[in-house]
Amino acid sequence: MEYSINMLLCLEKNLKQRLAQLRSLESESAKETSWMEPNKVEKPTYDIKMVDRKIVNINKALFQIDMKVKESNAVTKIEMKNFDYDGLMSAID
Repeated sequence: MEYSINMLLCLEKNLKQRLAQLRSLESESAKETSWMEPNKVEKPTYDIKMVDRKIVNINKALFQIDMKVKESNAVTKIEMKNFDYDGLMSAID
């Protein structure tokens, strides 16, 4: 499937948000705690291996998106009229 650079950047943003959610899930709520007098019982709420696999797959997708965008940027030329970088970056006299 073909995507525009704009679409890939939007997908990348969504994937990063999902990755943050999964990392939070992995670290904070991977187990459910209950108290059975006098012991504390912890059991996993999610299969941590599946959460980790999802995180790895999202990281791979983010890498692919980043590489494709950079590849496209390397060959795409943009014309900018009336743009004087040296003048903009020069000291104020």
